[in-house]
Amino acid sequence: MPLSRKHNSKREIKMRKIDSTKVRPLKTEQLLHIEDHDFALRPGFGGSPIPVGIDVQVESIDSISEVDMDFTMTLYLRHYWKDERLSFRSNKNKSMTFDGRLIKRIWVPDVFFVHSKRSFIHDTTVENIMLRVYPDGNVLFSLRITVSAMCFMDFSRFPLDTQNCSLELESYAYNEDDLMLYWKHGNKSLSTDEHISLSQFFIEEFSASSGLAFYSSTGITTVLTMSTIMTGVSASMPQVSYIKAVDVYLWISFLFVFLSVIEYAAVNYLTTIEERKQLKKRGKASGMYSMDAVQAMAFDGCFHDTDVDMELPPFPDPCEENETRASQTNISNADTPRLKRSLKGSVGRIILQNNHVIDTKMPKKGGKVADVAKEAQCKRPKLDTAGSPSVLSFESPDSLFRSLISPVDEEVFFREYWEQKPLLVQRNDVLVAAYYQSLFQLPQLKELCSQGLYYGRDVNVCRCVNGKKKVLNKEGRVNYVQLKKDFDQKKATIQFHQPQRFKEELWKIQEKLECYFGSLVGSNVYITPQGSQGLPPHYDDVEVFILQLEGEKHWRLYKPTVPLAREYNVEPEDRIGSPTHEFILKPGDLLYFPRGTIHQADTPHGISYSTHVTISTYQNNSWGDFLLDAIPGLVFDTAKEDVALRTSIPRQLLMVSTADCTKKLSSLLRRLADRLENSRELRSSDMKKDFIMHRLPPFSGRDSDPLTPGGKLPKIDSKIRLQFRDHAVITVEPDQENADEIRREMVYVYHSLKNRRETHMMGTEDDTASEDGLAQTHGLRFPLSYLEALRQIWSSSAVDVKELKLTSDEEKENLALSLWTECLIEVL
Repeated sequence: MPLSRKHNSKREIKMRKIDSTKVRPLKTEQLLHIEDHDFALRPGFGGSPIPVGIDVQVESIDSISEVDMDFTMTLYLRHYWKDERLSFRSNKNKSMTFDGRLIKRIWVPDVFFVHSKRSFIHDTTVENIMLRVYPDGNVLFSLRITVSAMCFMDFSRFPLDTQNCSLELESYAYNEDDLMLYWKHGNKSLSTDEHISLSQFFIEEFSASSGLAFYSSTGITTVLTMSTIMTGVSASMPQVSYIKAVDVYLWISFLFVFLSVIEYAAVNYLTTIEERKQLKKRGKASGMYSMDAVQAMAFDGCFHDTDVDMELPPFPDPCEENETRASQTNISNADTPRLKRSLKGSVGRIILQNNHVIDTKMPKKGGKVADVAKEAQCKRPKLDTAGSPSVLSFESPDSLFRSLISPVDEEVFFREYWEQKPLLVQRNDVLVAAYYQSLFQLPQLKELCSQGLYYGRDVNVCRCVNGKKKVLNKEGRVNYVQLKKDFDQKKATIQFHQPQRFKEELWKIQEKLECYFGSLVGSNVYITPQGSQGLPPHYDDVEVFILQLEGEKHWRLYKPTVPLAREYNVEPEDRIGSPTHEFILKPGDLLYFPRGTIHQADTPHGISYSTHVTISTYQNNSWGDFLLDAIPGLVFDTAKEDVALRTSIPRQLLMVSTADCTKKLSSLLRRLADRLENSRELRSSDMKKDFIMHRLPPFSGRDSDPLTPGGKLPKIDSKIRLQFRDHAVITVEPDQENADEIRREMVYVYHSLKNRRETHMMGTEDDTASEDGLAQTHGLRFPLSYLEALRQIWSSSAVDVKELKLTSDEEKENLALSLWTECLIEVL
């Protein structure tokens, strides 16, 4: 028995040891459901190609060798894609970060460097690989790589030479039917350390481009096969002194195969020569323009959360938010030093240009271009909106506004009411009331509070007491139980700021209204319990449209003390007099009143509560604001041509003003007016830029991804059409990238396609937006010679690329490609 027990004990120990060596999924892998999917297949296998965004941060250029005709650089390569198989539940909607060990367990893009001689991933102290996965399946994959690649150099002008070195990226296994690589941030996807320098060269410029490439296999294996067949046939036949028919047949076949190999080698050689010529041409053309440098990238030698252009949670954890702010160091492509060879005053120049060809490569001459993602456009998911059917027309901005004020005629509204007097539309329509109620309801606050709302920023709790506003806000995050308690027991009004950040239908309405007015459109929801009033009598500095959503609201309007006011102000009861209008708003009703209109409202007794949304616009959008923006540019332009504006002001004018000076100033103003009448153009830049920078992006539905380029690449023989016309503007401004030199005028194309609705109307450059790095202007920068071609695209329903008003085909094609990269055009 003891022997048996001992034997069993050893067996049990042995079994436990065997079991302990089993490979079990880690907790993170269980959370990501790694074992539930086959990650040998790409995301969406069998469907449309998966878009993979790329951006590159060049850390250093280590060497450029004329002898070996190559260059070496160290860079950060980042990939962005979405794999819904990796989505996971997260109460705080935070991402998870992993090191390189998880890479072997999931699918990642197979990007490689074309013409690379040597390359390696840094591994001190561990492999420099980072993987970040977001709850919705968005993935960021970052590597730190040193790569040495061939650089085809031309020394015919040495040492006064200019060289153009390219580093190309492609997918090794996938073609355009499976994977579409694109620059994540357009030309801003390629950024550099501002301190990069070389002993023999001056860095002149970095730029990015894309195209399609086609590969064909050789005939080498066929030659070997023929040789094998000939040897085998000869060995199996009798050794005779005469030539057999099979020998003639095999040798003629071999000759044809061998000539095919020679033909392939010749064509490949000639094509390579042609590609080098085209590469130089593209380098010269692309050096003429670059993207606008306003959108800076945060980078200080490592990766930061602010570099990710994904759908991030709108209200991050405060500690995480502070950590992100503290780590930002903004640089831009505008700060990139130029590259010239150091030789007695830098006579020549060398352009080190990174023409990264990303899985969409240029076809060889005579080749046939395949459509990329056929019939595809910039990705815009379908709308999945719950609630009552819309009673508004979203066919166009005009139709939306007309349906909003229906049955009042649009022309009548602007002739009799706009900026003049209030308008009350009482509809008594069940369908309209049901649709308005779907825009926002009190019970929805509970779910929103769980997402992370904060007092002051997102929610105000207040009540009007003795003609004054009493704020009942707590500190920090909003607790729904406490909020409901203040609402029920203290009869406080809940003011919810900018609900379009969360409600897709309001986003849809306000985006169309911003297109209609050409001005920012904000909103606030007010929920007031019965027998209570939230705000004292006051007037606003915006045009207001009020939509009654739930319950009823008693309104009183008064004659303005400051017509078309430019600021918010509270007015005492003893000053405003009697109401000019008094009425009850019911669900489905619409109220409009101009800025400066004094108003107050309360929820009558017997009504449990009232909910309405105020949609406001035209803040600081008057003629006075426009003149303050445009006059400096007019004075600057006129002073360059009119010597009268360049003469000195009288001595001591800044200390003592005289009548003669006032008369002289009046004369100069008349000269400005004369110039304006002759030019018929009063340019505004700051107001346009501010509008585009802060407005809503195009409506694309719930859980939408950022717009990515799609469809066919524009070529010289393509026909193109402008997309999102209402979301882009063209301005002519002094060059922002040469502040210390003579500032020539450049053309800037600004757009709002990459704006984030989570930050819409939530701050200005002076406060939260600039601190978070969110106030960015997206767009492109071109030489002034491109202005007519851009106007041609903007004014036409469709235009042929070859018909663009530019001097060369390369310029025409590069202009179209730049606009396509930003999703501003589509290829028909």
